[in-house]
Amino acid sequence: MELKEIADRISEKFAAAGHPIDRAKLEERIYRFVDEFSVPPAEAERSIMSDYARMFGMELPSSTPAKKNNNELTPVAEIQAEQWVTIEGQVVTLFPSRSPSIAQSGIIADGTGSIRFVIWANDNAPAVEQKKWYRFESAVADEYNGQVSLKVHKGTTITEISGEDAPAPEIIPIGQLVPNRWISIEGEVTALFPPRSPSISQTGIIADGSGTTRFTVWASAEAPLMEKGEWYRLDLVETDEFNGQVNVKIHSGTTITPLNRDDIPKMENTPIGQITPGVFSVGAKVVAVENPNIEQILQRGILADETGAIKFVIRNTPDAIPLEENRWYEISSAVVDRYRGALSLQIAPGSFQALEDDRSIRPNIIPVGQAGPGIVCLRVKLVQEYETTSDRILQSGLVGDESGTMRFVTWKDDSAQRLLPDMVYGIYYASVDEFNNRLSLTLNGATLLPDESATIQVRSSNEEIKGAFVHLSPGSGLIKRCPVEGCGRVLSRQNYCPIHEIQPNYIYDLRVKGWLDDGQKTYDTIISREGVEELTGLNLISAQEMAENNPLGLDTVFYHVNEQILGRYLICRGKTFDNRLFAYNCEFQTFDSGTLAELINRAEGSSDE
Repeated sequence: MELKEIADRISEKFAAAGHPIDRAKLEERIYRFVDEFSVPPAEAERSIMSDYARMFGMELPSSTPAKKNNNELTPVAEIQAEQWVTIEGQVVTLFPSRSPSIAQSGIIADGTGSIRFVIWANDNAPAVEQKKWYRFESAVADEYNGQVSLKVHKGTTITEISGEDAPAPEIIPIGQLVPNRWISIEGEVTALFPPRSPSISQTGIIADGSGTTRFTVWASAEAPLMEKGEWYRLDLVETDEFNGQVNVKIHSGTTITPLNRDDIPKMENTPIGQITPGVFSVGAKVVAVENPNIEQILQRGILADETGAIKFVIRNTPDAIPLEENRWYEISSAVVDRYRGALSLQIAPGSFQALEDDRSIRPNIIPVGQAGPGIVCLRVKLVQEYETTSDRILQSGLVGDESGTMRFVTWKDDSAQRLLPDMVYGIYYASVDEFNNRLSLTLNGATLLPDESATIQVRSSNEEIKGAFVHLSPGSGLIKRCPVEGCGRVLSRQNYCPIHEIQPNYIYDLRVKGWLDDGQKTYDTIISREGVEELTGLNLISAQEMAENNPLGLDTVFYHVNEQILGRYLICRGKTFDNRLFAYNCEFQTFDSGTLAELINRAEGSSDE
C-alpha cells in the first residue's frame, strides 16, 4: 500500500468534513508509523484517522470487523482477514521485537494450524511465554503481504490455560508438505551437510515413506544434534519454500524426539515400480551384483521384482555383509535417493533377511522412446558406433528400435562385450543415467542376448537444418582412418588407432566437425565427405595433393575448409540425435530477395498495427 495513497484518503475525508490537515505533518506521521515503528500500513491508517477524529470531535463509521461471540472458538486454520476471533493454542516461538511499539510477536498454533500474532506495547497486555498454552479472546485478524496475522488490542483478553487436553499434533507425511505452515513430522535423517553459516547448527535431509525434504536447525534453537540413519519426531517445525522446494526449519519452539525401532512406523512392501525418493521397504530379487574397487562401497547391484528394477548400494561398514546374486530378500527401511536422475536404494546393515523364494522374474521390455533414468530392459540394434574418446571406453554409439534411439557406452572390464552391427540384442537390466539433460545407456553389468533371426526397423530422423556454422573443431578437413575392416576410426598424427595401434597403410577421408547454430539450438555437427565436397569444391584427390605440396601438410586443408565455411549460413540434411547432427548433404544458403521483401513487409505491417 503506497503511503501517498494513505495520506490522500485521510486528507480527503477530513477536508470534506471541513477540517483541512497539514499535508506535510500528515505524511511525516505516516512515515514514522510505518517505516520507523514497523506498524502495518492499514493499522497506521486506522490509528491516525482515529486520532484526527478525536481532535475534531468527529464520529467515524467503524471500519473494523464485526466481533464474533467471544465464547466461540475459531480453529487457527479457518481464520480469515477482517475477523474478530477467539482461539486457544500454544505459543511455539517468539521473535525479537523490531520496534518499541511492539511488545511481543511470535507464532501460536493449535491442532489445525499456526498463525503469527503481534501484541502492541500500548495495550499493556500480559506477556506470554514460549511453549505455554493461552486463550486469546477478541483478537482481530488482518492481512499484510499476503499473510493473515492476529493483532492483540486493548479489548483482547489473554489467559494462560492448561495444554493437557489439547489434541496431539497431527503427523504430516513429508511428501504432502506445503510452505508457510507449522506442523509435525516423523522421518529418518538420511544425509547431513556442513553448515554454511554460524547461525545454522545442522542441515540435511529427512525422509519417510512419502518423500524427502531438506531441514535446517538454527543455532539459536539450541536443539540436540541429530544423527544420520536415526529416526526422529519433530513437533512444530516451520515449512517454507526455496527454489521451488519445500524445506523445514527447526526453531526454539521445535521439540526433537528420537524414535527407537519399536516406535518407527511399520512399512508395507512397496513395488519397485512405485518407489520414489524417501524411505521404503521392498521384497525383491538380486539380479546383478558388482564388487566395486572402492574402499567406501562393499557392493553395488540391481534389485528387481515384477514391476521394475532399481540400483542398490551397500556401504563398507564393519557389520555390513553383501547380498547373494539370484536370491530374494526382504529389505526394510531402505533409503532411496536420486543421482543423475536415476533412483538408488541404500541398504543398511541388519535391515534385510533372505527369503526362501525361487520365483523367476519376466523382464519388462520397454521401447527406447519410453526409457528414462533408472534400470531398463530393451530390445535394440546398433545404429552407429562413435570414435572412442578415452582409453577406458570399449565401445560407444547409438542403439535404437522402432520408437527412437539412445546413446550407449560400454566401459572396459573383464566381462564387457561389444555390440555387432545389424545384430538385434535383448538388453536386460542396463543402467540409464541423465547428464546435461541427455540420457545415456551403460551396458556394463547388463545381460546382452543376441537374436540372429530378428530384425528391427530403427526409426530414422532425416531432417533439414538451417543455420550458421559458428565453430570448426580440430579433426576437420583431410583425416586418416584405420584400414582394418569394420574399424575406420580416425588415426592420430602418429597414425595410431586406439584399437589396432600403429597403422602405416591408412586410408584418407574428408569430414567437417563443428557447431551449426539455427538461432534456437546448437548442433554438434559432423559433415561427411560428400557434404564437404559440395561446400568446398575439394575432392579427396585434390585435398591429398594440397596437403602433400604444402609445408603445413594436413593443416593446409583444415585452414582451407575453415575459410570456406566458417561463419557462413548452411542448409544441412541428415540425421539428428539429441543435439548431434550427422549431415550427408550440405549447401550454402543463398540470398533470396523475395523472402527478404516479405520479411520487411511483415515487420513494417506489425509496427503499423
